[in-house]
Amino acid sequence: MDLRQLQRWDPDALDGLVAVLDRHAGQLERIGAQITASGRFDGQWSGVAHAAAERRLGDVTGGIARRSDAYREVSRCAAWCAPRLRALRAELDEATRWAQDRALTVRDDGTVVGGLGPGTDSERHEAQTRIRAVLDRAEALDRWAATDLGRVPDDRPSRPLGFGGVRAVPASAPAVPAPGTAAAQVAAWWAGLDHGERTKVVTLAPESIGNLDGVPAAVRDLANRAQLTGERRRLEEVAARLQAQLDADPLGGLTSNADAGLAQTRNKIAALDAIETTLAREDRRLLGLDLSGREAMAAVAVGDVDTADHVTVFTPGAGSTVQGNLAGYDTRMAALREETMRHLQEAGRAAESVAAVTWLNYQVPQWGWGLARTELSPVSDLAAVRAAPRLAGFLDGLHAERDPHVTAVGHSYGALATGLALQQGVGVDAAVFLGAPGIGTDDVAELGVPPGATYLVEADRDPVGDVGTFDGDPSFLDGVTHLSSDAGADASGRPRLGSTGHSEYLSDGTMSLYNVAAVVGGLPDRVVR
Repeated sequence: MDLRQLQRWDPDALDGLVAVLDRHAGQLERIGAQITASGRFDGQWSGVAHAAAERRLGDVTGGIARRSDAYREVSRCAAWCAPRLRALRAELDEATRWAQDRALTVRDDGTVVGGLGPGTDSERHEAQTRIRAVLDRAEALDRWAATDLGRVPDDRPSRPLGFGGVRAVPASAPAVPAPGTAAAQVAAWWAGLDHGERTKVVTLAPESIGNLDGVPAAVRDLANRAQLTGERRRLEEVAARLQAQLDADPLGGLTSNADAGLAQTRNKIAALDAIETTLAREDRRLLGLDLSGREAMAAVAVGDVDTADHVTVFTPGAGSTVQGNLAGYDTRMAALREETMRHLQEAGRAAESVAAVTWLNYQVPQWGWGLARTELSPVSDLAAVRAAPRLAGFLDGLHAERDPHVTAVGHSYGALATGLALQQGVGVDAAVFLGAPGIGTDDVAELGVPPGATYLVEADRDPVGDVGTFDGDPSFLDGVTHLSSDAGADASGRPRLGSTGHSEYLSDGTMSLYNVAAVVGGLPDRVVR
């Protein structure tokens, strides 16, 4: 396979084929069912002729079923190939840009020529290696699809549930560490793969590494983006099926849970809309994608987490959803990043870089209906207990291959989730709790944060910050440094706005945003208390 073939292999066309084949397969199945029902004659015809007619109609419906199965088989193969093809195309684009940035030319056959200056030979070799690896993986994908389509249904390999209802990982793909494996072990596994093996994993099994802590952020982003179209199609099919059930129910869903399921599915489709809207912004990366729970879960970074000198991970609180809040939180993370870079510039450290992550990768408790379910209730710590190992693993992953300055920031119920995560031995450099109803401990030392690097911001008229529901009000804990949220001048003499209530801590221009940014930049001497 050469570059032109890979560039012409259109994943959108595969998605279109899936839709057409599934539609026709459904039509055939309905026709077959109608023929079968009609052929029974409701017991009004019997005898030798009837038996012969049944056999002939059985032959017909059998042929229809085989045709429908064939459509479904091709559809499943196309649906499985499309996201992997997108990942390949994205990696090819990245490798091509890398070559072009170095004045190299990539020919249609995949060879790399050109370049000037010292180091050109090594750069040309690197570009050639990367592009050839992508083309090799494309050929492997093409061969696998051909082999898969050549099998009869009973000869198909076992496919555990995963992408689009199936997760087909060819035996030639490297084994992937199980979810929950320590980030350091995952990083060592990834480092042990050659470029071709890495490409194969991303291409053939993106769903297995998109949430795997210890895998580089750029790779997770590529793998998670590759799943967006397939997940959207799957959810839309589920929504259409549930809507059909409701339409056919004379009681309007009172006899089933179709209405609740439809609402949940539509929320997840809206979450995908929010994710794609956020990713369309400059310099974003999708570091987490999980649609398995009641609510969609995701993590989005602004900035390069793989190279940033300073990384902050923000965990929002109760009532937050991907569909309703991701874009807004991402805007605030961008503002926090900009404020941190201003601090660094004023401190003479402008060369240092910053990345900020919105971590909505847990089942956030909800008000209203959530109060009736313990695991979803904001007045229970169960959702935070379940979130803690996920957040701890993500924070561990930031240290898996290098040692950036990491700050964990938790707001409201997210402060509790953050506090519980830090008690699992993560070892961040600083922690900031905003409007915290509790941090899951009455002993700051249990957080494992360096002495003096645990901060609390509590705004005027924030009722949540005074609740103290989870192991007491953190305002009264020894070892917590209180940061101002009042209007006034910052350390540079610039006027800052005050924060009031529960939701303005990271609003642009506020003293609280200024203070959090100082901590994120590792500049505690610039905070205002």
